[in-house]
Amino acid sequence: MKITNWKLVLSICLLGMVFLQACDNKEKSAKQSEKKTDAQSTDGKSLYEPVNSWLNDFRNFRTAVYQKDVDKQKTYFSFPLNDSTQIWEAVYDRVDDQKRPEPFPATFTEGDFLKHHNTIFNSAFVKSLLKVKSEVLLKKGEYTTPELVDGKEHFSMVANFDKATSTLQLAVTYPGGTDDEGNYVSEGEYAIIYIFKITDNKYLKFDKVLFAG
Repeated sequence: MKITNWKLVLSICLLGMVFLQACDNKEKSAKQSEKKTDAQSTDGKSLYEPVNSWLNDFRNFRTAVYQKDVDKQKTYFSFPLNDSTQIWEAVYDRVDDQKRPEPFPATFTEGDFLKHHNTIFNSAFVKSLLKVKSEVLLKKGEYTTPELVDGKEHFSMVANFDKATSTLQLAVTYPGGTDDEGNYVSEGEYAIIYIFKITDNKYLKFDKVLFAG
């Protein structure tokens, strides 16, 4: 009787181990599938196109920003950024002065990017970036999107490719506001300019952020 009970307990233990192993394999498979989905569309094709020119890499960057693919976004940076004042300004652009660090950190690290990427590439940046017609940008060297509206905020993007300096500039422009009487005033007009260097005539690499206005 004791032997039978021992065999029964052993059988239950083995079944439990098999069950736990199956669950672990299922979880790993799910994670791998989820990771794969981040880089692939539903039909299994890559979301990113082969890079033969800077235009391919621009399109890939736009996809990475739209898909919130932070791992892909990071490939467009070389961390840490030592010339970091302006990118910190972009991070705290809409933050009350009391909540802004003083002074800003001397560098901008990969960890800082992971924490603030949604602020750097904010809604206005993403929505206007999606409106840039890449073929026109390639042909003419520049493209200005129509003015877009998000709530009470108006904005557009001016994209400029400078072949002589191998740079791509993406400027999110915010027009001036209106006074109490509804008249246009230009004092509030400004732009945040994202500058990318183009290496090997095809790869985009973030250079700096500038403010104008």
